[in-house]
Amino acid sequence: MSDALKPAQPAIALTATKRHAFFLGASCLLVCILPALFTRDLLKDLLALVWNDDAYSHIPFVLAVSAFFLVTDRKRIFAAPAGPRGMPAAIAIAGAAGMALAGVNPRQWSGSSQISLLALGFVLLWTGAFGIFFGENAMRAARFLLLFLWFAIPMPKAVLSEVIALLQRASADAVDVVFRLFHTPAARQGFEFALPGVTIRVAEECSGIRSTLALVMTAALAGHLWLRSFGRSLLLCLAIIPIAILKNALRIAVLSWLAVYVDMRFLTGSIHHQYGGMIFFVVGLLMMWAVLAALQRRFPFQAQAGAPRAGAG
Repeated sequence: MSDALKPAQPAIALTATKRHAFFLGASCLLVCILPALFTRDLLKDLLALVWNDDAYSHIPFVLAVSAFFLVTDRKRIFAAPAGPRGMPAAIAIAGAAGMALAGVNPRQWSGSSQISLLALGFVLLWTGAFGIFFGENAMRAARFLLLFLWFAIPMPKAVLSEVIALLQRASADAVDVVFRLFHTPAARQGFEFALPGVTIRVAEECSGIRSTLALVMTAALAGHLWLRSFGRSLLLCLAIIPIAILKNALRIAVLSWLAVYVDMRFLTGSIHHQYGGMIFFVVGLLMMWAVLAALQRRFPFQAQAGAPRAGAG
């Protein structure tokens, strides 16, 4: 019996290799070649948006991270039995429909909405193709990298403007609280603060949208690596919102104090425009790490260390 099974083993390995090769080819066809043929102008706009707009410069990083986890976790992901393929097919159809709608160019949609719909179609179509080739169980084993891809979907300009306005207002309110806590003489009018010798304005550029998004993505990665729980990872990501607002308020307040009491050039020099963002991003990371440590102490990961991860063979 065992001798009869031996010739079948190379065929199984060859079949798995062919599956991966076919999936790679299908990915190039469905997500690269066909969109380039039928939505070429939108694809150019998407690439231009990533290249020229700092608010969307994180998209290549998202793709690289998802590819990294696909490669490093491949044994666990592809060890899962295939399972049904109905849900992946539905996801792929939804992705194809989204890309088709993006190419219709309805008048009531803005160009950024079309680009967002095109990117959503990319993600859904690739996710569905992954599930069709490898099954629902492999999709569940690869759920982090597939969900992380959603960060690559650019927000429409209208939505992004609303988010920036929300962060701008929250940052101004937090700056007001910080000034009051430290008894800083400041008269507020809207987004403007009159300090001794200088008036500052919390502008849209001070909303911290890029650093907030970077912190959310970092929190998602940290939760995946060290918390290994969707619920706790979600708590960590939600904690980023007040952390980002507080970090932004501290940056504005500290630079204002330095301008008033040390040198006015702190508001116009490289500390404001270049290095200040990096310094206070590290402050935000430290706050995030404190929340991560608290979640680990409350729900210690060590108790799960010996448990196999989902999809492990």
